[in-house]
Amino acid sequence: MAGESSGKKCGDGDGKVAGKSQRKVGLVYDETMCKHDTPDGEVDVECPDRIRVIWKKLQLAGVTQRCVVLGGSKAEDKHLKLVHTKKHVNLVRSISTKRKDSRRNKIASQFNSIYLNGGSSEAAYLAAGSVVNVAEKVAEGELDCGFAIVRPPGHHAEADEAMGFCLFNNVAVAASYLLNERPDLGVKKILIVDWDIHHGNGTQKMFWKDPRVLIFSVHRYDDGSFYPFGDDGNYNMVGEGPGEGFNINVPWEQGGCGDADYFAAWDHILIPVTKEFNPDIILLSAGFDAAIGDPLGGCCVTPYGYSVMLKKLMEFAQGKIVLALEGGYNLESMAKSSLACVQVLLDDKPVQCSSGTYPLESTRHLIQAVRKRLCVYWPSLAEELSWKLVDQKTPTPVGHLSSCLPFPSSLFVGRESVVSGARTEGPNLTVLPSLEPRSTSHILPHSHLSVTKKRKAPASGSTSSRRFSELEDVIVEKVLPSFQEELTGMEFEDRIAFGKESSFKAIVMFDHLAQENRELRYKISAASDALMASNEKLKNLSAERNSADALLREVEELKSLLAARDGELEAKRKELKAKDKELEARLMLVGAREDEMRGLRAKIESLLRERNEGVAKAERLDKELQEDRPRSRLENDDTDMDSEDEDIETLSQKFKKDINLVFEKFRKDTELFIGELKKEREHAITAAVITTRYQVCRKWKSQGTLSGELKFAAEVYSKLRSLVEEHGKSHIYPCVEMYEEAWKEFVGPRHHPTVTVKT
Repeated sequence: MAGESSGKKCGDGDGKVAGKSQRKVGLVYDETMCKHDTPDGEVDVECPDRIRVIWKKLQLAGVTQRCVVLGGSKAEDKHLKLVHTKKHVNLVRSISTKRKDSRRNKIASQFNSIYLNGGSSEAAYLAAGSVVNVAEKVAEGELDCGFAIVRPPGHHAEADEAMGFCLFNNVAVAASYLLNERPDLGVKKILIVDWDIHHGNGTQKMFWKDPRVLIFSVHRYDDGSFYPFGDDGNYNMVGEGPGEGFNINVPWEQGGCGDADYFAAWDHILIPVTKEFNPDIILLSAGFDAAIGDPLGGCCVTPYGYSVMLKKLMEFAQGKIVLALEGGYNLESMAKSSLACVQVLLDDKPVQCSSGTYPLESTRHLIQAVRKRLCVYWPSLAEELSWKLVDQKTPTPVGHLSSCLPFPSSLFVGRESVVSGARTEGPNLTVLPSLEPRSTSHILPHSHLSVTKKRKAPASGSTSSRRFSELEDVIVEKVLPSFQEELTGMEFEDRIAFGKESSFKAIVMFDHLAQENRELRYKISAASDALMASNEKLKNLSAERNSADALLREVEELKSLLAARDGELEAKRKELKAKDKELEARLMLVGAREDEMRGLRAKIESLLRERNEGVAKAERLDKELQEDRPRSRLENDDTDMDSEDEDIETLSQKFKKDINLVFEKFRKDTELFIGELKKEREHAITAAVITTRYQVCRKWKSQGTLSGELKFAAEVYSKLRSLVEEHGKSHIYPCVEMYEEAWKEFVGPRHHPTVTVKT
C-alpha cells in the first residue's frame, strides 16, 4: 500500500506488540479523523467522540498494549477510483479547499444526510486508506486480523454519491484493492459482512455483478420505510449476471431484534453459505447501531451478541478478518461492543451475558423466506428448518445483563414479565429495556436519523403489552388507594387475612389474564402466518403479472418489427419483379442476337467456301500453267512468255493479299466481339443467380441477411446498366462458348493459300 501516512499514531503499541499475544491484532486510530465535524459546532450523532470513546475504552481495558497500533494512512486517488467515479473523488478532495463554510454547506445540501467542514476531505482519505492498509497487512500475513476505528463511515457511499454520513466506501475500496491491485496476495474470494442496522446500499451496488465478492447484510428494512429506504435492501435483491446469488440481504421487518435473532440469521444463513463460498479473507462493516440503547437502530444486540457473531466468523479464512467501523450512535454501548469484539480478535473468551430469549416469530418466517430464495444458488440452504431455530436444551449462558448495557438496573423488571413483539419464550426470559432514547433534542434533523419515514409496522405483540400497561395504571390509580382505605383501622391479624384474600384474588385474576394473553398471542401468530402467506402469494402474482406484461410488450414490438419487414419485403419483391421483366426482354434480344449470329456463321461458311474455291482455282491455274508453259514457250517468243508470267504472278499475289486482309480483319473483329460477349455473359449469369435467390428471400429474413442480399443485387444491376450504357448495347449474350468453338473449328486450323510460280 503506497498510501501516505498521516504520521499521527496513537496508543501504547506504537506499531509493535508490547505484550505477549498469540494473535497479531492490528488497531488503526488517528486523531486527525476527529477534525471532520459539523460546520456550526452543533452536536450530531455521527460525532468525533464516537472513535474517541472506543479508543479510550480499549486503553482502559488494557487491550491496546496487546495489539499492533497503526496510524492512519491516506488513500490514493487511483485506489479510490476502483469503485468511485473520477468526478466524485475530485469533489471530496476539493472540499477542504473551500474557504467558506457556506460553499461546503451548499455542496452538502446536494446529498442525503451529509455535513462537511474543513477537515472532511482529510478524514475521508484517512478512513478509506486506513482500511486498505490494515486489510493489505492481514492479507500479506503481517497481521492476523485487525480493527480500523475510522470515520466518516462508508457503506452508504455509492460510486458517484455521498450519503448517510458516508463520503468514501471504505470497505469496498479495500476489497477492490485486494482483488484488482494485489493479485500476488492470492486473494480471489472476499466475504463482506455488514451488521450495521442500516442497509449497505453502496457496497451492494459496487459488487452487484461480481462473483468474487459475497455480500451478507443484516439490517432493518421495515418494508422499505427504514433508511436508506426503497427496495434495495429486500431479500429478493440477490445480484445480477455473474454476481447473481452473491448478494444476501436479511431484512428485519421491525425493531426489537436482539441476540437470538442475529444468532439465528448467522446459524441458518450466513454460516452455511460461508462454508460453501470458502472466502480467502473477511471484511466486516462493523456498525454498532443495532446495539441496545442506540437512538437510531431500535434493536437490542448486546456486546455478548457481537462477540459471538464475530467468533463464528473467525472460524473461516484462517481467521483473516478486518473490522471497519461504520455506524453506532450510543457512545457507551458502542464502546463496550467494540471492546468485546477486540477481545474476540485476541482470542479472549466472549463476555458471558445474554438476554436468554429465542428469536421473534417474524425472524423465523424471514429466515425461511431468505433460504427459499437463495437455495437455488446455495444447496446448503435447501433443507427445511425446524420452528425453534435454536436449541432449547442448551440455552445461551446467562449473566447479569445490566452489567453489559449502558442503563441502570432499575430499568429491568422480573423474569415472569411478558416481552412485547411476540418473541418465542424460552428459559430465563428477561425483559429488555425501552428502546426509545431518553432525549433526542440534541439530534440534527437528518433523514438518516429517522427510524421510519413512510410507515412503521406495529409490533405483533403490542396488544398484549397495552393490556398489561392498562392493568398497571388501574392498579396504581384505583386498586392501591382502595387497599389503603380498607386497611386503615384494621388490626394486624385482619390485615394479614385481608392481604391473603386479596393476593389470592390477584393471583386468580393474573392467571386469567395470562391465559387470555397466551390465547391472544396464539391468534396473533396464526394471523401473522396467514398474512405472510397471503403477502407471498400477492408478491408472486404481481411478479407473474409483471412478467406477462413484459412478454406482451415484447410480442407487440416483434409484431411491429415483422410488419415493417413485410413492407420492406413487398417493396423488394416488386422491384425484383420489374427486374425480372427487364431480364426477360433482354433475353429475347439475346435470342434475336443468336439468329443474327447464325446468319453471320452462314456468311463465314460461305466466305470459307469461296476461299477454298479460290485456292482450288489458283492451284488448278498454276497446274495448267506448268503444263502449258513448254508448249507456249515453243510457240511464242521469249518476250511474250515473260509478260504472261509476270501478269499471272501479279494476279496471284494480289489475290493472296486481298484474301489475307479480309481474313485478318474478320479475325480481329471476331475476337473483339467474342471478348465483349464474355463480359456480358458473366453479368447475365450473375443477374440470373440473383433472380433465382429471390425464391428463397423469406429464408433470409429469419437469418437477418435480407438487407445485405438486396443491396448486393442492386449493386450488380447498377454495374450491368453502366456496362450497357458504356458500350451502347441493349442485349445480353449467353452461350459465348459456342462461338469460340466455331472460331477454333473453321478459322484456327486453316492456313492462307500459297501460290508457287515456276520460272
